[in-house]
Amino acid sequence: MNLSPLFLRRRMLASLASLTTVTWWRNGSAQVGSGGTGITQSIGSADLVVGEVTLRRAGQQPTGMVKGAKLLQGDLIDTRNDSEAHVAFDDGGYLAIRPNSTVRIAQYVVTGDVTDTATIDLIRGALRSVTGWIGKLDAPRYRITANTATIGVRGTDHEVVLVQAGDTAGLEPGVHNHVNEGATTLRNQNGVVNIASGTAAYSPSSGARPLRHAAVPGIFERLRTRQESAINNHAQNIRQRMEERLRERGKLRSNERFEQFRQRQQTLRQGRADLKQPGNNTGQSQAAEASKNKQAARQALREQRQEKIRQQQENRAQKRAGQREKASEKRRIEK
Repeated sequence: MNLSPLFLRRRMLASLASLTTVTWWRNGSAQVGSGGTGITQSIGSADLVVGEVTLRRAGQQPTGMVKGAKLLQGDLIDTRNDSEAHVAFDDGGYLAIRPNSTVRIAQYVVTGDVTDTATIDLIRGALRSVTGWIGKLDAPRYRITANTATIGVRGTDHEVVLVQAGDTAGLEPGVHNHVNEGATTLRNQNGVVNIASGTAAYSPSSGARPLRHAAVPGIFERLRTRQESAINNHAQNIRQRMEERLRERGKLRSNERFEQFRQRQQTLRQGRADLKQPGNNTGQSQAAEASKNKQAARQALREQRQEKIRQQQENRAQKRAGQREKASEKRRIEK
């Protein structure tokens, strides 16, 4: 049976499209996120799951989360009584979601660039967070929100608990934050308080300004589980984990350590900030000059093309004229 070239071409294109779809699905290199995020990359995975933990993703049915499950921006994680989930993020960060808690990964962008950012919402219960390079490269780009309070970090290992009215924790309802290492800020609409390592503070649900605790509340010790060693191990090796992730992405230079990488990023960030300053026209002048040079190069290229076309047209015209002369001479001789 003879098949037309058009038919064969259509069959080939259809096969390629099918192969591409299958490869995309198997590799999981891009998955549908939630909260309107569309197609997005995995931002981390479940490192530890104990008990019944539910993963909720917009547009999909809730599923039981298992160790190794890939997580996407917008995912919501629920733990029940005696259950716990640990998430290892792609920037080297680590998140422990305590029993009877709900956490949403509202935003998590991990590229190894100065634009990386993360926002985690504590909706119910408690968590412990060990920040990766996002919180260490540019602290304001990493935050945890709970109720009406926002927690900022400075290279931090800290714990947060959301106490609701009627809870038996013996604490004022609100957001309570304890710092194990580093420092945090706890902010609401009426004020902000700085929290140093080994201390704690809280933001009342009433909206009153945040206050420091005279001593670290016992609730933080009571919330710790048998899985605490996994968090401690990650925290102790955080720099090694960050460097591994950065090398996987090709962001670290040969023999470069994280501190050197951070210095490079800070220099780059400062340079970008300088260009944005209203009184600094250097960057604008350089951009204008570069644009002008590009336009001149494009114009020169257009002129070269036009000259080439003109020469080709001349050559064809001369060739036709020569052919006409030969034909005329031939006719004259034949007569």
